[in-house]
Amino acid sequence: MAYAPRKVLQYSLLVIGLAIFSGPLLWLLSTMLKTQEQTFEFPPTFIPEPFTFGAFTRLFDTMPLMGRWISNSFAISGSVALGTVIFSSLVAFGFTRMKAESSKWLFPIVLATMMVPSQVTLIPLYLLYRNIGWYDTWLPLIVPQMLANAYFIFLFRQYFLTIPRELDEATNMDGGGYWTIYSRVILPLSGPVMATAFIFSFVFSWTDFFTPLIFIQSEKLQTLSVGLQMIMGQTSHDFPVLAAGSFLALLPIGCIYFFAQRYFIEGVVTTGLK
Repeated sequence: MAYAPRKVLQYSLLVIGLAIFSGPLLWLLSTMLKTQEQTFEFPPTFIPEPFTFGAFTRLFDTMPLMGRWISNSFAISGSVALGTVIFSSLVAFGFTRMKAESSKWLFPIVLATMMVPSQVTLIPLYLLYRNIGWYDTWLPLIVPQMLANAYFIFLFRQYFLTIPRELDEATNMDGGGYWTIYSRVILPLSGPVMATAFIFSFVFSWTDFFTPLIFIQSEKLQTLSVGLQMIMGQTSHDFPVLAAGSFLALLPIGCIYFFAQRYFIEGVVTTGLK
């Protein structure tokens, strides 16, 4: 009983924090189920009467390319996430398992690239992509993100350091080389960090607004993040439509986190052990 006041305080703080973070999401769900007239009522009502999904119909009628933007975002984000897992794990494997004097100064350089603001390289990248014919394509959104991401290289490296090297030696004794160690020893033991990297890279790419805005000109090639901005410009007065578009943007992220939550938490916790 001595700990009852402390428990009450802890749960009270948790409830307050939950209300702060979940309140906007719940209000978003309420708004997308309202009619346009209900959003202007005062005092506002949280539970709409009646429920209606007309906002989604108006959303796709107003923006005929909405379905294409969603599929574009899935294609780009899925490619980036899959490529990040493959290439970042390969680079991290080289830093942790291959003996080379150059790795002592190469890895700090890789980490230093995380400190360079993207605005600094914007103009050189724009000129480069335009000269090599990548402008107004998906290549600037996919290739650089999955091939050169220092954060995920660091994430994989820290996790690989927790895997005992005795497994490498046992594989070498059986005649296996570096590729065997990577594909049959390291990766099967790296499920949590692979799931974490996939989720993070997918979310970063899915929510990216700046890159497609700069490097893609055609509306048919745009992503959902830029499409939402177009919706705000055309239907700024229709709050249920804006809420419906925001819900469609949040839905894939929520589903991925919900189904991969266990691997996500395990990967983050295990990566910090070394």
